[in-house]
Amino acid sequence: MPDTDVLDRLERTAVRTDDDVVDLVVALLERPVRRQCWVLFLAPRGVPIQLVVPIADLPYQPDDHVDDFGALVADLVEQVDAADVVLAWERPGTRGLSPVDWEWVDAMACVLDEHHVRLRGQVVVHDGGASMVELDDDEVTAAAA
Repeated sequence: MPDTDVLDRLERTAVRTDDDVVDLVVALLERPVRRQCWVLFLAPRGVPIQLVVPIADLPYQPDDHVDDFGALVADLVEQVDAADVVLAWERPGTRGLSPVDWEWVDAMACVLDEHHVRLRGQVVVHDGGASMVELDDDEVTAAAA
């Protein structure tokens, strides 16, 4: 169960750094239970908006519905007047991303860009904790190979 004191503090604190992004995700998702994606929304000053959308039952690999996912996120961004979104990829296992995980990371970055949604970052929530997905992260890249 998430620590409500931490959540209360985080919902009033601007997300400015990558560590802040990871802290926010960890406060919401303590540990991975199943494969799914969580969409978090940040207000123009970086303060988290009290809307978190879990997307379960995603296909194993990105397919034609990725654009629908991007359109949904874009619509929600407009409705809640968000400036940025964070994608948290919940998945049991080690920190390293599989090739399919990388397909999702890339597909969502591209589709959100096409929908003019600013992506603050993507975080992988794994058995050992959580970490930002970095395109140049050798450890993550090596695990995906």
